[in-house]
Amino acid sequence: MGISGNGQRGLESVRLRSRALRIVAVALSLVIVVRLGWLQLARGSFYEDLSTDNYVQGFVVRAPRGLILDRSGEILADSRAALSIALNRTRGRDDEATADLLAELLDLDRAYVADKLLEARTSYYGSIVLLDDADFEQVSRVEERRSELPGVKVSVTAVRRYPEGVLGTHALGYVSQISDVELRSMQPLGYSQGDIVGKTGVEKRYELLMHGRDGAEYWVFDASGRELYPFPPGPAREARPGNNLVLTIDAPAQRAAEAALAEFEAGSVVAIEPSTGEVLVLASHPSPNPNSLASGVSSEEWSELVGSPRHPLLNRAIQATYPPGSPFKIITAAAGLEVNEVAPLRERVNCKGAYKYGIRTFRCWRREGHGIADLMKGIVESCDVFFYQLGARLGVATLMDWTERSGLGRETGIDISGEVGGNVPTPAWYDRRYGKRKWSKGVVLNLAIGQGELLVTPLQAAYLTSGFVSGGRMYTPHLFKRVETYSGRVIGTARPAAAQELPFSDSTIAFIRRAMVNVVEAPNGTGKQARVPGIQVGGKTGTAQNPHGEDHAWFISFAPADDPKIALAVLVENAGSGGANAAPIAREVIKAYLRIEDPEPEPEPEFLPAETGEAAIAAGGGALDGTIGEEGD
Repeated sequence: MGISGNGQRGLESVRLRSRALRIVAVALSLVIVVRLGWLQLARGSFYEDLSTDNYVQGFVVRAPRGLILDRSGEILADSRAALSIALNRTRGRDDEATADLLAELLDLDRAYVADKLLEARTSYYGSIVLLDDADFEQVSRVEERRSELPGVKVSVTAVRRYPEGVLGTHALGYVSQISDVELRSMQPLGYSQGDIVGKTGVEKRYELLMHGRDGAEYWVFDASGRELYPFPPGPAREARPGNNLVLTIDAPAQRAAEAALAEFEAGSVVAIEPSTGEVLVLASHPSPNPNSLASGVSSEEWSELVGSPRHPLLNRAIQATYPPGSPFKIITAAAGLEVNEVAPLRERVNCKGAYKYGIRTFRCWRREGHGIADLMKGIVESCDVFFYQLGARLGVATLMDWTERSGLGRETGIDISGEVGGNVPTPAWYDRRYGKRKWSKGVVLNLAIGQGELLVTPLQAAYLTSGFVSGGRMYTPHLFKRVETYSGRVIGTARPAAAQELPFSDSTIAFIRRAMVNVVEAPNGTGKQARVPGIQVGGKTGTAQNPHGEDHAWFISFAPADDPKIALAVLVENAGSGGANAAPIAREVIKAYLRIEDPEPEPEPEFLPAETGEAAIAAGGGALDGTIGEEGD
């Protein structure tokens, strides 16, 4: 029986719909397959990274800074383990609530915490340090509330440590977090926000050598930002410590200088090895504790440091200038010898305690005068009248010309920043300050004894001294001795660099050296308190006028006299006599550097019976007068 017409048409309609559905199904399948293939092959790595980033977080592992050691290998700066609290860029975190809680738990300024959370949100690694050296209580409070602090991580970091606190602070410098200004210039070198960098001293100058290479680690976090476990497939990288820096500083001599300076309000000691320019001591007192600065100080504490009337942040060795006082007389004497204005043995002056020049009277420090004095006596006893007359014969132009040629008035080139050049007042300088020819020619009398507008730093004074005791050659002062890898392999060594030659003849330099030895060793010398048992010491005492208070005490020195190993300058602010207050400091530094021990005290004599003692006196014994006289200057 056949199908009716209506049935045939219905069946045909079903077939058409079925075919259309199959075509649509095939087309959809093709689209899905193509889409899946495109997502898997063309965009697979992108979505894999995106998926990983949702639950895997990378953190920077800070590399420990290299060690700083003295010339004998004694550690001056290292790193200690500390706990830090860092933030990652967890997306689901309520930053407002987190800032409130962290500020309360850690006793931090809320605005500071909020800024750090914002930094973490925009950082790729997200390891923004919130607190660099957290104490146990702070860490405990964070761990107790960990469930409420998504993306907050406690980790062990290396914090800079200076084992002896203030020892060598102004030479070593200190470290702190990188500033925005520093980051702009250092980012191309691999630095990032939160890095610790040197701010002053050798920490700053040799930052790139000591910084090291940061590492990286990856952790898995859950949806709420809680840390779960390390992510082994992550491209972890171990941190590599920075290189070790060996300095020219001699730690025992540095300690001796700082211990002696601690007895006074302020001052500086600089010691140099004459044959190389190596800086053996660079002390400035007072100084801040670099451990406090490395751990971070509050704005109030920083303001107190900056505003302190004692200026502990000032590196007096290279940044403070003073009239050189009587140590400058060696320049005046040398200039006189070179231009034949004075003969060492023939030229004599009768010092009666004052010298009249025009309508002014210039007095000698010894009111009763020195009597008849030649150049040697003028230096040894520091006779001002002798040098007034020599200065008047030389004139400002000639004296200051020899001064500039001797290296004063400009930076020495030491390898830390902040050095100032001092001042050499030439006639042109006086013309600019007072008007052309409107200044008195009598200024040369003050200049001849190191007073007036002539200004030097303690480093310049030590540098000049090193030139006189090294045959006239002056080497650029430097603190860098060598650099080693953290495993101890030497990868760089400093070489002495001759900066200049003193402009004086060999005979003039030899005379000045003999005179400086007599200042200390001769019975009439003003520097007797610098004597060291077993060796001869040379030196020159001085007192610099201070319009703001007591005079400053100066002493320049070298030892041993026959083969100088150390040349130094001591400046003590508001201390008066250089012979009484600065010379003993030089003595202690010389003893420490040359490892000279004080002689053993003689044993106490046994007490004799009274009649025996009386008999001894009657036989020619006598009592000792225990007073010790003081020399001026």
